[in-house]
Amino acid sequence: MIKTPEQYIESLRDGRVVYQDGQKVEDVPSFPPYRQMVNRSASEFHVAMQPEYRDLFNVRENGDEYSFAYHVPKTGADIQRRRTITQTLSRLGAGGSKLTGVDALNGVAYAAHTMDKMAGTQYGQRVDAFRQWCRDNDPGICAAVSDPKGNRELHAEDPRQKHKDFYVRIVDRQKDGIVINGCKLHISHSIFSNELVVLPSRNHNETGKDYAVSCAVSCGTKGVKFLATDSSIAGGGGHPMIIFDNVFVPNERVFLAGEWKFSRLYATSFARYHRLTAATYKHVQLQNMAGLARLIAEHNGLTKATRIMDMLAWLAMYAEVTEALGKAAALDAKVDPKTGFAQPNYVYTNCAKFWFADNWHQAIKYLQDITGGIAGTMPSPKDYENPETKPYIDKYLGGAADMSTEERLKVLQAINRMSSAFGGILTIHAEGSLASQRMTLYQQADWELFKAAARHSLKIPTDHPTFKEMSVDAPWELKE
Repeated sequence: MIKTPEQYIESLRDGRVVYQDGQKVEDVPSFPPYRQMVNRSASEFHVAMQPEYRDLFNVRENGDEYSFAYHVPKTGADIQRRRTITQTLSRLGAGGSKLTGVDALNGVAYAAHTMDKMAGTQYGQRVDAFRQWCRDNDPGICAAVSDPKGNRELHAEDPRQKHKDFYVRIVDRQKDGIVINGCKLHISHSIFSNELVVLPSRNHNETGKDYAVSCAVSCGTKGVKFLATDSSIAGGGGHPMIIFDNVFVPNERVFLAGEWKFSRLYATSFARYHRLTAATYKHVQLQNMAGLARLIAEHNGLTKATRIMDMLAWLAMYAEVTEALGKAAALDAKVDPKTGFAQPNYVYTNCAKFWFADNWHQAIKYLQDITGGIAGTMPSPKDYENPETKPYIDKYLGGAADMSTEERLKVLQAINRMSSAFGGILTIHAEGSLASQRMTLYQQADWELFKAAARHSLKIPTDHPTFKEMSVDAPWELKE
């Protein structure tokens, strides 16, 4: 099934409990502050039905058609296709309803099938059944991963924590399901989704086995409450808290329930897919940033200044290296022989995420330096609409004679928004902090290969398979 935009909007009227800026939202689709995000999310369903995009966004199989979002990634080409879909939506100003949830579904599926083979569990069948349900119903789907954590030095169950619910946990086990309690934070687009895929944000130990939980929960389920981000920071809806207040989850939607040794596998499997998604959509944003910098340089008449060209060159490199690393991660995917799942190259994926996050503030510095102080002090757009003040703005805030003041103002407003603290914080911490990428890169780096390469360069023999049969002598020398 492929859902229409109208069907998607109606699906948001499921009795979900949402609070925004101190008030309870009675109807998500008609709530004015949510109009932009509802339209953006619904547009994903519209785009998927258009003739020019239908073959990219959907799969036809055995007479049925379903969203490619719910196709099991089996090759690097599948992962690259997902990247193309994500970038297409970003450039069209659409999407979000399946952005994080697809990564969660694939990560949980890989982890569940891996655990089944190692521990004899049967969770993989449940994930497969849920995926089939998604194919048949085409929901918006969202990952619910980050926990509040409390005192981060302590494990979740440590009695020195203020309470037990800093991480989502199982509070009751019943014959037909489990009951969960806790909170997930920073859950982008969740208010505009249909299904939440809950999974651990870290490893847990045996005494904290109740925190090793993964499941699918519908947004309108009793006990689920959304506390939206302050609209003055992130616009309507934002990246809300999700409260799970004694929420019952039937067994068929439970994908991990106490198998603590595998909680880390669930978390890292999601991250492996999702950090690539981050680099994918971020490339579009970084291209926009470089374009804004060039436009404002033209308005300011500074394109021939050497220092400006240096900064513009850096911004172009920043965007294109992000894309190169993301594409390499997809096309160098590793297919797990036991499960058949293709996963992006873990090292390249984390390099891509770290590269764009670590360099974000340098990029903003260059963007602001090229722009000048006017981005922080310009009049309101409403003053430009006022016939009494518009002539003054046209006269004094214009730049190059062949370019309009109106365009310059729009560029300045966009630069102001891009430079916000919210944007910087989101870039650094979304999809995992810089520390998490460093840790992953250290763990995943092939140190034996690196050491063998160093030894070989020093003409020291090594047993590493890459260099074992490779002579340490020069391939050819001129004879005396």
